[in-house]
Amino acid sequence: MDDAPRGYHAQLDELIAQARIAHAELLERVPDGLRASLPVDGTGVTQAIDILAGAVGITAELHAIRDRLNAANPAVLHGRVFGRAEQLSADTVVAAFADGARVRRTLLEELAAAIDGAALAAEVITLLDAHPTPDAATPGAERVDRLRDAYAAQERAVLLCAERLDAEQG
Repeated sequence: MDDAPRGYHAQLDELIAQARIAHAELLERVPDGLRASLPVDGTGVTQAIDILAGAVGITAELHAIRDRLNAANPAVLHGRVFGRAEQLSADTVVAAFADGARVRRTLLEELAAAIDGAALAAEVITLLDAHPTPDAATPGAERVDRLRDAYAAQERAVLLCAERLDAEQG
């Protein structure tokens, strides 16, 4: 067995894969109505961002940005207005997940800049721009697929950041 320390890329690739498996297992156990409310899962990317932020010493800064940007999430606002008993509409669910992705995008940009400056930040921005989150103009039938595509791009972006950090520390 290899006891050599694993780099961030290997650790985070495994973490993201485990998060995908956990999400798939969750979807198998929940009723159809709830399953529709869980089209994607950003757990792996969020945890990966936290790990890399810790490695470069910007955890507090990223958490402050995240908390500020998440304050106006559509699902949170819906809960404040209508309470938690009312089921969210499909549009609200997609909007909430898209908003979460937009918040993570900002965090990924900040993280990339902290790891390797403007060059890595530009790579991350280019990658994420090629896979935008759905917005109000996105046809309803395309929203979930576009959301999944944006989430997958964020996984690739955080792994790009991990790869660059490994190269710098290697």
